[in-house]
Amino acid sequence: MEHNMIIIAQGLADVLQRGKVCQLEQGFMTDAERGWSGADVRRIEVTYENGQKESVIFKEAALKERMAMKTLTDQGHQNTPATYSLDIETDEPRWMAIEDLGSVKFPPPGVDWSPRIAEALAKIHARNMRRGSQMPWLPHADRHYWKDYLVTKVSVDHFETFMEQTPEFCREFRAYLPTLREKANAFADDMAALYDEKNSLTLTHGDLQSVDGSHIHYYNEKPYFIDFGWCYYAPFYIDLASYFNFEDAKLYYNELIANGVSLSYDDFYERLRAAFRYSGLIYLYPSIRQWSLGPTELKGKRLLHMLKIVLTGEFPERRIDYSSKLFSKLLEEHKNGTLHKLN
Repeated sequence: MEHNMIIIAQGLADVLQRGKVCQLEQGFMTDAERGWSGADVRRIEVTYENGQKESVIFKEAALKERMAMKTLTDQGHQNTPATYSLDIETDEPRWMAIEDLGSVKFPPPGVDWSPRIAEALAKIHARNMRRGSQMPWLPHADRHYWKDYLVTKVSVDHFETFMEQTPEFCREFRAYLPTLREKANAFADDMAALYDEKNSLTLTHGDLQSVDGSHIHYYNEKPYFIDFGWCYYAPFYIDLASYFNFEDAKLYYNELIANGVSLSYDDFYERLRAAFRYSGLIYLYPSIRQWSLGPTELKGKRLLHMLKIVLTGEFPERRIDYSSKLFSKLLEEHKNGTLHKLN
């Protein structure tokens, strides 16, 4: 083991009040646990001076993620894992030790999960609302970010490039490109307006995923959010888009108000509606890669869902593995040229 890993593990042990670290050993980790970001992530088995053992996650993380996790740890790490990093200055990936939450994503049957997630997320957002000047390490999702990065390089540019590289994809999907660009640009304008408005800016996760995603864990009977690698100083609405429908979003709204944020529900509803396309855009590229060489009937499930979200602003089901009934419906719309129409 690298020597500084022991120092970092000790730093986390101090945060968690575990005692002195005596030994580190390589642990087992599945590919799914490691994630798909490309970051080096390891599970390390820690032995303490008192004989107790537990596992800790080590991740090579960028400065913004290390600092986001330090901020949340300093705020009590009530719904995020405790972390520790030696380096809180270098703008390059460095090791960070993370409290291991295990692999349980969902609560046992009978637990009303959505209100707990709404409460936890609202607290994180409210705690960091309009604190951009105190978080100089956190990049801002400003007009340049939305117009010149998120809706282009991260999403629709990939769609166009794949069309150019893959004749089969081009023949089947090229008709969507003009409307994709139009809707993406309109979304960027809406998000840039929210940035200029400032009222909803906070530390956002940015990749919360849907209810069957991998970034919310059930731990100590509470929801815990992990993997802040896509964090930005951005409108909190983008963290709601993938997970909450309008009914559950009202739970979040009520918690936000309870945490001292002043916002009318009409304004909340309008801005949340504008943010729905975020999920379709940020996950468009992964869905294209999943399509690969098709056919759409076998490999286009996620792609059709993302296209529907971007083209219409509708979000039919908040699941990655959504129902076969919806897939049949989207496939039929795709084949008859009505996928871009509101239902």
